Amino acid sequence: MLWIILFVFSAIFALIYYWSQRKYDYWKKQKVPYLKPTPILGNYGDFILQKRHMLYVMEDFCNRLPNEPYFGVFYGTGPALIVRDLELLKLITTKDFYYFNGREASEYVHKEEFTKNLFNNSGDYWRVMRQNLTPMFTSAKMKNMFPLITKCAYEFEKLLDSESKKDDIEAREQVGRFTMACVVSCAFGVDSATMEENTDENNPFVKVKDAFFSGSKWVSFKGTFKSVWPSIFYGLGLKSVPAGVNEIMKNFMLSVFEGRQYKSTTRNDFVDFILKFREKSEIVGDSITNLKTGENKKVHLEITDDLLTSQCILIFAAGFETSATTANYTLYELAKHPEIQKKVQEEIDGYLQKTGNQLNYDVVTELPYTYACIEETMRFYPVLPMLSREVIEDYTLPNGVFLEKGTRIHIPVRKIQRDPKNFPEPEVFRPERFLGEERQKIPPYSYLPFGEGPRICIGIRFAKMQMLAGLVTLLKKFNVELKDKSRTSVEYEPQSIIPTPRYPLKLKVTPRDGWETRTFVQT
Repeated sequence: MLWIILFVFSAIFALIYYWSQRKYDYWKKQKVPYLKPTPILGNYGDFILQKRHMLYVMEDFCNRLPNEPYFGVFYGTGPALIVRDLELLKLITTKDFYYFNGREASEYVHKEEFTKNLFNNSGDYWRVMRQNLTPMFTSAKMKNMFPLITKCAYEFEKLLDSESKKDDIEAREQVGRFTMACVVSCAFGVDSATMEENTDENNPFVKVKDAFFSGSKWVSFKGTFKSVWPSIFYGLGLKSVPAGVNEIMKNFMLSVFEGRQYKSTTRNDFVDFILKFREKSEIVGDSITNLKTGENKKVHLEITDDLLTSQCILIFAAGFETSATTANYTLYELAKHPEIQKKVQEEIDGYLQKTGNQLNYDVVTELPYTYACIEETMRFYPVLPMLSREVIEDYTLPNGVFLEKGTRIHIPVRKIQRDPKNFPEPEVFRPERFLGEERQKIPPYSYLPFGEGPRICIGIRFAKMQMLAGLVTLLKKFNVELKDKSRTSVEYEPQSIIPTPRYPLKLKVTPRDGWETRTFVQT
């Protein structure tokens, strides 16, 4: 019996091996420089087997072919083109966006509720959703929401007062509680209770967060498996997000709807947008094909509870974790560079003196140096170190390279942002490069923390607003320094979706002199 089992497994493995080897001549036929793959895993074996984070794997690729503007690799058994030439990036992300409007594995996004969201989708579905959700993120809407951010900042200050009594803090956890509160309040109009001293582990938002960002090997494995071999993943009946998470968010949204009697209000938050969608039963937008044909074709998209729930999960998950991670790395760099931290604090002190210790929406324009520190942090530590695109229709590059439908495009964001041709002295943390005339010297398409082109992150303004509010709240009152001064570089956890430090970045937080004069005046 044992020999039969061994024979069957050997036969299956041999078939897979033979099948994969036949596909591995793709880039050779195209006469594109490429890295030799290993059977089945392609060039991403260390990533697929969770040995190394994706960004390390991609940077190794680029280091092996340092002078190539693009080159071929294999993501498992499928071809992928690594692109770092800025003119090609302009073509892919903007000029010929129609041909590259998908993320990856676009034909599978409707296999489960969660992936029906704006981030994962492509084509008409994506464009109609994008056009209808964009009005929620205008400057005027952000200004209307800012009083909710301010209230969260008051609670954050109380949390910091309590946490500062400890020997050290892990800023990512504390800032994450703040950004989660901001997202839940601004998007859904409720108190998340995440900044209470003992947050209930049964808190629905904590449960959803853990489902996405727990860093467990199983969650990471499922995400990788789905990304590399989506047909096998869904063929086995697997789901990237547990059904319970969808139910939690669906039940939560229904309770919010009931609280508003299923009618939109003047609050103008995300729930109001959702309710307006429900009232219409469908939304209308431009077809993605108009970008190619020049026509004015309209597309009608039916509104379902699944569609709405998937957008809610995305707004929540993307809204708090990315900002918390960036703010954490910003504080880490400020702790490493006390002279920069001092300049940030002087700018914050001047702002509060000007406003009478009130935190207002103008914080987004009145703290240019502080935001330059955030931007420099995003250059160092992009939360998406790789951008992915998918060829949705056969396309030929200007140099004659043919890309067939379904080919993946991988953009090594961190490598591009640390290229000395784009950013002189790339390993030096220097916020000034994002100010004044220096900013004008940054080559277009070389700075991609939010993406670029029509698919640029829809929540940029919200992210800026909440990150600045959080840093003002912390740095007006406290100094930060490294707990372990020898830990001056970051090593990433292989299983993390958003690059997470393998070892927590512990900070010592101490009250500043005269902090009493900078206490928020609540309005």
